[in-house]
Amino acid sequence: MSNRLLSILPTLLALTFVACDGEKIEDEEGLEREDLGTFTTDTGGGVDVPFEPAAGAVSALVYCGPYGYDTLATAETITAPDSSVVFDMEDPTATAMRVGIQSDLLPILLPVSPDLDLAGGAYGLRLYFDAEEAVSVSCSAVYRTQPVEASPAVDLHFVFVGVDGGAPGLNAAEGETTMAGVVDQVTAMWAGGGLSIGTITYSDFGGDVATYTVVDGDEELGSLFRSIDSAGDRSITFFFVQEITDDAGATILGLAGGPPGTAAVGGTSKSGVVVTTAAFASAPDEVARIIAHEGGHFLGLFHTTEKDGSESDPLGDTPECSNDLDTNGTLSSSECEGTGAENLMWWASSDDSTDMSADQGWVVSRSAAVR
Repeated sequence: MSNRLLSILPTLLALTFVACDGEKIEDEEGLEREDLGTFTTDTGGGVDVPFEPAAGAVSALVYCGPYGYDTLATAETITAPDSSVVFDMEDPTATAMRVGIQSDLLPILLPVSPDLDLAGGAYGLRLYFDAEEAVSVSCSAVYRTQPVEASPAVDLHFVFVGVDGGAPGLNAAEGETTMAGVVDQVTAMWAGGGLSIGTITYSDFGGDVATYTVVDGDEELGSLFRSIDSAGDRSITFFFVQEITDDAGATILGLAGGPPGTAAVGGTSKSGVVVTTAAFASAPDEVARIIAHEGGHFLGLFHTTEKDGSESDPLGDTPECSNDLDTNGTLSSSECEGTGAENLMWWASSDDSTDMSADQGWVVSRSAAVR
């Protein structure tokens, strides 16, 4: 990985509605879709991807890829139609914009804060790819033209991947009954941000269950998410599996495409959320927090404060913690009690991490997944 990209790392396409390059298509859901074209990086790893939301659009989701799992990408700069700098990767917290660093496919959502307006007109987006050779990517955009409702709601699709044996009832036939208590808790947490749950559908995974019962690494995760081929579906798909491990072998409770995920777009490596059910029988409340937290990421929310305190979200009403009292480089929930640990998007799962702020509600209500 290049020193340039390493220096800004946090701690750490298939569409039904296809448009020719530059042509916008409005679908019946109040979303406008555009194929932005194919772009190839220059010798410095950069490439310009202009996009132009219509006046009155409330959000823009731009996504570029695929480019594989050995390459990382982010936005180098974003400039607004008035030439003001919306984002600069050399100083990623200087504005009310955040962009992730992603492998395989890079989704970017504007805006991710009420302090950043989405203007109609031509934006300048320059991407940076950490690769030794030139990278070619296809880029598309989804512009939400539907006004934000007073009581926004999101539909959910729960998919069970071979988990019925570990926790009986986790299947399509019994899921509504088995998941009722968990859904109630997610509903209560999201209500803090003014978001409600609309329709929930349940299904058993129709693909290779043996492969995805334990999701092992980013490439397998991306392959699972690509199985979501309903391009026009605005629901968030949650896959429930037995276990999730990262490329280093560490166990993970849940992962979302993004942030943000490719809302209302199927067939990409960022098209869904995966949640482990290992604790379902003993701690269903933890499963509820994972669903709500990872769903927040998919809808465009970042951690309120990162694990090492190096970065925070761009929202003005979420507490930012810097109380590393034991100087071990990790902000614990106890150290940040009262300064962020109670928020749903706190970096670590905690019994008390259930609150959502008004600004967080503002962001998620503008996602293409929310009606």
